[in-house]
Amino acid sequence: MSTNDSTPEEGSSNGVFEVVAPLTGENPNLASFFLVVGAVTCVFIAVFQLTLPEGVRLLLTGGVLLVTVLSAIVASLLETLGYFDEETSKASADEAETGTGTEGDTAPWTPTSGTRYPLPPMINFDDELRTYREMFDGELPAEFDEFVAEYKRLKTTRDNRTNVASDLRADLNPVSVLFEERSRGMEIHDDISERLLRYVNNDAIDYVSLTDVGLYDDNGDEIDMASAESELAHLRADIENEGETVAVELFVEFVDDDGDGIRRDTYPVGEINPAATETFDSEVYVPAAAERATTSLSVTNRAAQAASR
Repeated sequence: MSTNDSTPEEGSSNGVFEVVAPLTGENPNLASFFLVVGAVTCVFIAVFQLTLPEGVRLLLTGGVLLVTVLSAIVASLLETLGYFDEETSKASADEAETGTGTEGDTAPWTPTSGTRYPLPPMINFDDELRTYREMFDGELPAEFDEFVAEYKRLKTTRDNRTNVASDLRADLNPVSVLFEERSRGMEIHDDISERLLRYVNNDAIDYVSLTDVGLYDDNGDEIDMASAESELAHLRADIENEGETVAVELFVEFVDDDGDGIRRDTYPVGEINPAATETFDSEVYVPAAAERATTSLSVTNRAAQAASR
């Protein structure tokens, strides 16, 4: 099958989570959340039982228990959505990046102030900077200062990352003088420069890709087009996102021997987060005389062609 990808725009990353965060605090934990709710419930019930008349205390105690149950339901929903796991994972990632777990020092490219936002894989250069630091015996030369400062700004920026990425690419120039052509250091430099350029140019094919597209029967076995004609089959595909959060639609078109379109369907996939892979699985009707199918992705109404199989 062949695929089309389109240029994604930056989307909101956390939505509901950003509203809940002020209520749960920084790096919340499900167990600690339940512990606090339970402790508060016990305190209020004790106060009501010891200080208020019987009718009033029963009414208020019932109200407290109702709030406790609702809090437990909300916490369970947040846990299902991955809110608590997300914060815990982020904290662990921060610890690994800053080196507090093993090295005991803070990486110079780690922001120490401001709100940090996850970087899409395309412009995440932490591993490259670690490699550079190892090349120079644990300390980056002064030629990296401007790049590191701008990279830290990139991590705390969400709305105008394209502009910051453009400035970051310019800050690579002093780094290039440290390495000879075709050296490992220059290879890393060129890779960073190319990825930044692709990000700045907003080339959709470099953000979202459609892979492992195939038709399957109800038993999960892959089938060919001929055996699925005039029947329902499962269309499966992996959609990988290396850019910012994007909303995606999948298009499927069946064509005959002459290349003429027979049937075209649209399937909403929804938002895909940075560094995430969404597995699409939906029933499709394979019309008679279908020789092959093409698949394409639409992101923010602009499409670009990419081959998948």
